[in-house]
Amino acid sequence: MIKKLFQNQQEKVKTGFWSLNQNKILYSLFYLLILFLPTQFGKHFWPNSSFVFGLRLDYLSPTVYLTDIFIGLMFVLYFYKFISAIKKINKKYLFLFGLILLSLIVGIIGSKNSFAGVYGIIKFLEFSFLVFFVANNFRSFNKKILFFLFLTGIIFESLLSFFQYLNQGSIGGILYFLGERTFNAQTPGIANASINGQLFLRPYATFSHPNVLAAFLVIAMLYLFLLFKKKIKIYLLVGISLGTIALFLTLSRTAIILWIVYLIILFGIYFAKKYKNGFSNKKFLIITVAFLALIAFSYFIFQNSFLWQRFSLTKLSDESLIQREQLLNQSFQMIKASPVFGVGLNNCFNNLSFSNNQLSISLIQPVHNIFLLIFAETGVVGFCFFMLLFYKVIIRVLFNSFKKERIYLIFLILAIIFLGFFDHYFLTIQQGQILFAIIMGTVLSYKKS
Repeated sequence: MIKKLFQNQQEKVKTGFWSLNQNKILYSLFYLLILFLPTQFGKHFWPNSSFVFGLRLDYLSPTVYLTDIFIGLMFVLYFYKFISAIKKINKKYLFLFGLILLSLIVGIIGSKNSFAGVYGIIKFLEFSFLVFFVANNFRSFNKKILFFLFLTGIIFESLLSFFQYLNQGSIGGILYFLGERTFNAQTPGIANASINGQLFLRPYATFSHPNVLAAFLVIAMLYLFLLFKKKIKIYLLVGISLGTIALFLTLSRTAIILWIVYLIILFGIYFAKKYKNGFSNKKFLIITVAFLALIAFSYFIFQNSFLWQRFSLTKLSDESLIQREQLLNQSFQMIKASPVFGVGLNNCFNNLSFSNNQLSISLIQPVHNIFLLIFAETGVVGFCFFMLLFYKVIIRVLFNSFKKERIYLIFLILAIIFLGFFDHYFLTIQQGQILFAIIMGTVLSYKKS
């Protein structure tokens, strides 16, 4: 008995004992990654390359996050399996990945901020590994644990959002170490919504911006649907309810529109499945009238609310829209100047060229479109690879996933495409990058076999 407990390493490998426990550790690290995904706990460094126009940028600051440590430990423990799995991959995919990496290296040679470019390549490799790991292991994860981890994130971030909104500022204390920054409605550069001359603080929770919080809520709620089992229906309802309310408080227009469309489609699918057999005209009429009455009631309740006015009072002359237009023009100039390999990864900031009367701190940021950002920084070569990735994952879902999972996988991909069309956080912010990698890995893991 004692001898078995103290087997040497070679015997453990032979019996599979070490392999079993290694998987437990690996999966536990991934679960911790999901749990701490909303946080920003990390150590920032500020070399000269992180300064633009004399201002230091978080985007360019080499940072070691707690989530990076989890991914690094996963890589160490998974290394031998990783090498073994790579050997089995179709050589054409390895060749394509090599070309992508080579094009990124060429792009940063001679760029204005080569150190930032090198850091960008390191992050690219890190999240490429995360995609690979999730794609090869997601189906083996404990789905119930994952469900409750996403649910925990939704509940925590939603409650914190409620308190921040009521307080019109941060809560403080230990939350600072989880990513909540110190702010109030009068903090310079803070995300407020001006409605009829009144400022509303948009809650951040532990995220870097309300829009990133909104994206997390949408994606986490989609994962609840994907991982849902009938026995935990009440928890699904709690997560969706809290998450939806918090999402509305963020006042993130694109995320709110997307989520409302998703809910309508999901309700329609549920409605069709439930009544596909023996559906009477009378029942159809009653349900239709009830649904229209609900829409009319919602309009009556929300027509004078700050949420409704957030949409109805939006004008093309709004400052945020003007800034986005200026950044779009900047990206087009970068594409025109370096169309093949781009201005270099993480180099969009160093290639901004505003006149003195245009320049402001709020404009020192990436273009709010991940497709144009990729094109500007990596050129037509990187852009084509990026579009190929989306093509591959969409084809995988449409032709190789099971029907019951297909709708949620499609929703996850479309969330990246739609939200990414109006913002940049999937490529520039740690939390957004992790979400991107996990979604891609999840989609690639689902296949008929």
